[in-house]
Amino acid sequence: MVESLARRLIFALSQRPWWVAAFTLALALPALLLHLGWQPLLVDEPIRALVALEMHYSGHFFAPTLQGLPYYNKPPLFNWLLVALFRLTGRQDELILRLPTIAALLLYSAALWRVLRPQLGSRLAFTVALAFATTGRVLFYDSFLGLIDLWHACLTWLGFMAVWYLGQRGQWTRLFVLTYALTAVGFLLKGLPSVVFQGIALLVYCLDTRQWRRLFSWQHVLGGLVLLAILGTYFFVYSRQNSLETALATLWSQSSQRVVTAQPLGDSIRYVLLFPFDFIKHFLPWTLLVLCLLVPGAWRRVAGQPFLRYNALLFLAVLPVYWLSPATIPRYLFMLVPLGLTVVIALYAHYQPAGVPLTRLLDGLLLALLAVSALAPLLPLLLRLATRAGLVAGSAKILRGVPDSALLSLALFIPLALGAYLFWRLADYRLLVLGYYLLVLRLAFDVFIFPARMQTSSEVGYRTAAIRIGRATKGRPLWQFPYGRPLDNVEAFYIARERGETLTVAPLPLRPGALYLVDEEILRDKHFRTLDKMTVDGNVTFQVVEFQNP
Repeated sequence: MVESLARRLIFALSQRPWWVAAFTLALALPALLLHLGWQPLLVDEPIRALVALEMHYSGHFFAPTLQGLPYYNKPPLFNWLLVALFRLTGRQDELILRLPTIAALLLYSAALWRVLRPQLGSRLAFTVALAFATTGRVLFYDSFLGLIDLWHACLTWLGFMAVWYLGQRGQWTRLFVLTYALTAVGFLLKGLPSVVFQGIALLVYCLDTRQWRRLFSWQHVLGGLVLLAILGTYFFVYSRQNSLETALATLWSQSSQRVVTAQPLGDSIRYVLLFPFDFIKHFLPWTLLVLCLLVPGAWRRVAGQPFLRYNALLFLAVLPVYWLSPATIPRYLFMLVPLGLTVVIALYAHYQPAGVPLTRLLDGLLLALLAVSALAPLLPLLLRLATRAGLVAGSAKILRGVPDSALLSLALFIPLALGAYLFWRLADYRLLVLGYYLLVLRLAFDVFIFPARMQTSSEVGYRTAAIRIGRATKGRPLWQFPYGRPLDNVEAFYIARERGETLTVAPLPLRPGALYLVDEEILRDKHFRTLDKMTVDGNVTFQVVEFQNP
């Protein structure tokens, strides 16, 4: 009965693509947006946020700074986007800083569906899009951080696809002009990697299709001139406000420092050996579909279909860039993942209806994962019941901040259990069911994990103290002391935001009546009055002081 209704619903939706989009958004938006702005800024978020905030205050869009000092590590395009949001909304909070990530994920997923549809058909193309959006690393980590990478990956992947589609049509002028324009935009987001990816994509396509002479054509020269025109204009304006030599040297350093030769030998060997397993781990459960490549004849099937072959060859060509770069972070791989998913999902769709043993094993593994994870919303309820019955001790610490609501637990367990059941029963729709199941699981994550993190994360205390200091000192001169440990970017952001101005290092000599944010380790033997203090990183304390005799 249930599966019959589900089957009819899926069939009805499949006849109307816009209904599919609306249904998916109705499930995805709550999962992606709920509690999005709760967490303090994490990992690289404070850098992106603080550079944009200081740009917002200064109005110097081609001279980015970080804590008042020139910032060269990344071009400013992403910061321009954040500044535009600051000015449109009048806000600089965590929600605003993370909305571009949600927009990038939705646009990337929509692009996957639209661009892959002519080659895979609408259903498989949509499955690839849904699979990418619900990989573990994307759905349960990077989708709630305000970072550049999803934007950059989307542009890079679109460039990959433009090479294929325009090359197949013989539209070489358009191919080189468009892809080099996309490369220029990608460069303004993340720097040199975009140029590397463009070169690899062109080499793979032209060599695979035996059209390598196109690499020496006038159309290729024209594309290169488009790239140089866009970047040359940017760097010309930039050089009038900042050091061009330092900027270029820093961009090169940011790319070259990640290679094997720049890392300790032991770390490099360990990274290279573990990389394939880490890749699979970060993008579970969809990377389990790699088992389809072990089906006899799978590689011949991929090689026999030009589009799948292009995706596979490009994946294998780009992969060493990261496999041999021990400082690689999983989010750098976001342009690669759809290439791999396109291949393995197409293989699964071919072999699964035939009941190939490896696909049956794969279905069993996925069903086991769903059955186990469906119980996750019940764990807080069961732990509390066991504690009250005297069967478990010490659960209060584990459950600190986790909502105590049997209704919430049951409300989320039921659709997850239903999803696991439908995955079992609807053999021909299993991957779609898996994607929607993961969106519901993300909703359960939002409901239970984010509130717990607000009670247990040390970053919450750092944010609270920084906001308090920013508000208390607003309207008075406040400087960072020029000696001792510098302030972390996350605290600098919150203080600057509350004060409405950039927090910079103090010039010498010290000024009477001014306030200074000082690492207390260097305050010995000095005469000062303490107004406030905050402890960060567990044991480092900064004091807001006014020196008595500067």
